[in-house]
Amino acid sequence: MLANAITLSRLLLLALGVVLLYVPKTWVRLSAFVLILVLIALDGVDGWVARKRGEESDLGAVMDIAIDRVVENVLWIVYADLGVVHVAVPLIVISRGIVTDAIRAYALAKGETAFEMMKTPWARWLVSGRPMRAFYGFLKAFVFAALALLLGLQAWQPGAPWLAPLQTGLTVLVAITVLITIVRGAPVVYESKRFFFGEPL
Repeated sequence: MLANAITLSRLLLLALGVVLLYVPKTWVRLSAFVLILVLIALDGVDGWVARKRGEESDLGAVMDIAIDRVVENVLWIVYADLGVVHVAVPLIVISRGIVTDAIRAYALAKGETAFEMMKTPWARWLVSGRPMRAFYGFLKAFVFAALALLLGLQAWQPGAPWLAPLQTGLTVLVAITVLITIVRGAPVVYESKRFFFGEPL
């Protein structure tokens, strides 16, 4: 199916983008920047194609979420390795993902989807609310692309004085992104207390 092929193609683009980011030449890293933009754009295209062509499936939905997670984790690790984000960033994001995915898998085994297990209004708004999901998705996409562009600019004019404030601004955006990641994971942990302790909500 075309939609699934588009979803899987994101892994190839990710692999190529990562390789290019490690080449300290301006045009190569700017090529990685463009690839990451395409990679991000395809995240919405596969779902649109699936709906238009009647190719929606449980497998497609699961693969889309799994590849989103791979893209996010790999890019954070690569950016930490290249020195544009602190190593704490991927450690926090990956740990949060493992914990929330484990809780959601358990909830699913009990007959509740990731969104259905959100019982309180504030939890539903943070985790499944369309505005929050859209804002969080846009913020991550912007940060991932901007960090790739920063690496390209560093290769173009290493040590340029205007790079320092640019990196500082991106560091602030990264910190905000990580904070929102934690905040959006907190309701999943909170709502899971009934599984662990049998407490009513």
